[in-house]
Amino acid sequence: MSNQDEEGKKKEDPKTEDSSVEEAVEGDSEESPTASAEDGDEASEEESVELTVRDGGKFDPEALLNGNGTNGNGRADDGIYVDDMYGDWFLDYASYVILERAVPHADDGLKPVQRRILHSMREMEDGRYNKVANVIGNTMKYHPHGDSSIGDAMVQIGQKELLIDTQGNWGNVLTGDSAAAARYIEARLTPFALDVIFSPKVTEWAASYDGRNKEPVAFPVKFPLLLAQGAEGIAVGLSTKILPHNFNEILDALIDALRQNPISLLPDFAQG
Repeated sequence: MSNQDEEGKKKEDPKTEDSSVEEAVEGDSEESPTASAEDGDEASEEESVELTVRDGGKFDPEALLNGNGTNGNGRADDGIYVDDMYGDWFLDYASYVILERAVPHADDGLKPVQRRILHSMREMEDGRYNKVANVIGNTMKYHPHGDSSIGDAMVQIGQKELLIDTQGNWGNVLTGDSAAAARYIEARLTPFALDVIFSPKVTEWAASYDGRNKEPVAFPVKFPLLLAQGAEGIAVGLSTKILPHNFNEILDALIDALRQNPISLLPDFAQG
């Protein structure tokens, strides 16, 4: 009896294993529709997100290049069109950099920061030296781009010893030594600058950046400062570099021009 019972149990074991396998398969079959449904939901969500982004103005190069309010399929799109940016914003920025920052004016040979420094010094002129730090502070009424840019530009003008009479350590362009701090050095306009640059009655004026003051658009100079001082600047799409010319040769050329003597135009470097 015991042997038969053991054999019966052995015969029942495969059925038990088969039934457990079938239950597992049935369980998998019951879970698979749910998993597939979840996968389908995730896929549909990704597709809907993709469609939403695309319909809501996805970055489309064709739409950017068309500039007519449609994408490549002719459908209205909420994209950003670069032709409008280049037509307005970029040109405004380029014009500002060229006219207001980097390139000197041909009439007086000065950049805006240089012109504002000289105008500020003329306001403060009383025959005595002024601290450069004081001049910088007064110039910021007209040039709101930081004191360092004003100080550097003033040192460059002073090192040429033509328009600004300096006192203290202003550095040296030959040795590369830098100037002392603005609180230690002083400056005033030279008699040449007072006589040649300023003519208020024939000067064109414009409002400053905040509208509280008037500043010159360009000085009606009596001397070609652009040739005497030279110029260098890099703007948007263009640059300028004019070497300084000999002061005495400029005077000779001015005399010949006033006397209407015949003048021959020659290159700056005759030997090429």
